[in-house]
Amino acid sequence: MFDIILINIIFIMVPILCYIIYLVYENTIESKTNNLLFSFSIITSIYLITKYSIIYNFSVDLIKILLIICMVKNKRVLSILISIYISIYFGINNSNYHIIMMLFEYLIQLSIFFVFLKKININYKIIIFLIIEILCTISYQSNISYIIISNLLSVGISLILIHLIDRLEKIISLYGTIRQVEYEKSFRESLFKVTHEIKNPIAVCKGYLDMLDINDSKKVNKYIPIIKDEINRTLVLMNDFLNLTKLKVEKNIMDINLLLEDITDSVEPLMESKNIHFITNLSFDEVYINGDYERLKQVFINLLKNSIESIDSKIGFIRLNVQAKKNIIITIEDNGSGIPKDILKRLGQPFISTKEKGTGLGVKLSKEIIELHDGSIKYSSKEKEGTTVKIVLPRLK
Repeated sequence: MFDIILINIIFIMVPILCYIIYLVYENTIESKTNNLLFSFSIITSIYLITKYSIIYNFSVDLIKILLIICMVKNKRVLSILISIYISIYFGINNSNYHIIMMLFEYLIQLSIFFVFLKKININYKIIIFLIIEILCTISYQSNISYIIISNLLSVGISLILIHLIDRLEKIISLYGTIRQVEYEKSFRESLFKVTHEIKNPIAVCKGYLDMLDINDSKKVNKYIPIIKDEINRTLVLMNDFLNLTKLKVEKNIMDINLLLEDITDSVEPLMESKNIHFITNLSFDEVYINGDYERLKQVFINLLKNSIESIDSKIGFIRLNVQAKKNIIITIEDNGSGIPKDILKRLGQPFISTKEKGTGLGVKLSKEIIELHDGSIKYSSKEKEGTTVKIVLPRLK
């Protein structure tokens, strides 16, 4: 008998423990996913018990543990399905049990749990369940000691598993609350920074407008370009934030080489004016992806623009290389000023930038666009030596 009980416990607990471990590992998952995983673990336990009980011919009385867990966790539909399954299984495989009588028994128990004693403490509900189960099972079997031990064991193991699941759900809920608080704190800090960044150029504009004398042409010629620059800076900042909040991609089948050739034609004149050697190594074959042409163009122009701005007085070069394998690998390499280690670690966060007046939103926007294309973007850099950006995009077969 001990071996039978042990086998039942193993088949019941292993899937549920896997579910519990997954909850701990993920920390926070959606309620719908949680319910689906819980149902899957219960169904897996039922399948294992049923399959191996047929193979090795042992009793499956402890399958009631799964019913108790579902009832306590208020899984009404799952509880009804398990009750029907237990009734049919025992009714078919054991002549002492009657399917209709067992269905009637579980109908009473489910009604007590979910309808008549809805507001009573869960422990009393379990005691009532245990009494009804023992009384009903005695009418089917004569081995009273086995019935009592089996039902007490079922309830005991059920309570242990329910306690574990409840504790973990509380911990997960706490993690979720902490993460929400941290998110709100981060959002407020970002909002403060945005307000601060917008406030500065507006304050500069106001200061120059206060000093501006329309009759003094010297002051007009000096102050108006400054005011324009500050207004443009504000507009760029606001536009970056609008792009982040309204980010969408419309994918179509496109040749990545055509996109890169278009970008090359656009930036070459600028590089020539800065005496930067632009080296391209594009694939001669047609290489297709499922992508948003304009959004990807925005990403590559932003990356090349950053490379151009990083090259100061020395003889500079920018290398654009494309490799078309299982995935498409695009690298942009420059010998600019590079990125300091402390900034490289936080690259992509708002207001983290190597530029004096940079917002860091361009890098964040580029990362999100690439990720929406199921790709990845990685920066590697050494200060005063240069930066390499590696983009991987899935190739369309």
